[in-house]
Amino acid sequence: MRMLGKARILFLASALLFSAVAASAQVPNFKAIQEQVAEYRKLLDQAGSSGSRFWLRLDSSKRPHRLFVGEAFLRADSSKQEEFIEIFSRFLAGHPEKNMLIDIYDPNTNKWIGEYGFGGFRLF
Repeated sequence: MRMLGKARILFLASALLFSAVAASAQVPNFKAIQEQVAEYRKLLDQAGSSGSRFWLRLDSSKRPHRLFVGEAFLRADSSKQEEFIEIFSRFLAGHPEKNMLIDIYDPNTNKWIGEYGFGGFRLF
């Protein structure tokens, strides 16, 4: 009987501790997330085929998404390229803290030239 009483006390203590931790978890602010994704959309529209031509088209029929990049992307330095791909990935994921896998393609040759995923950003 003593073990049963101690087990109940331990169970109640852990339940109280768990509820305190769960209550302190942050509630997502959906409005802020939507605003950030809208900001990503504006940046990508400016960098698209009618803007600075960082990207030309997106094939989302396959996973990972196939992103066909433009001349401006290929001429940019590696930090700008990585920043652009990261923004594009977060836009596709629909959340500023999550990422979508992307394969990067050259539109002239339709060849795979890089990727963004679990290992980070890489051009071949």
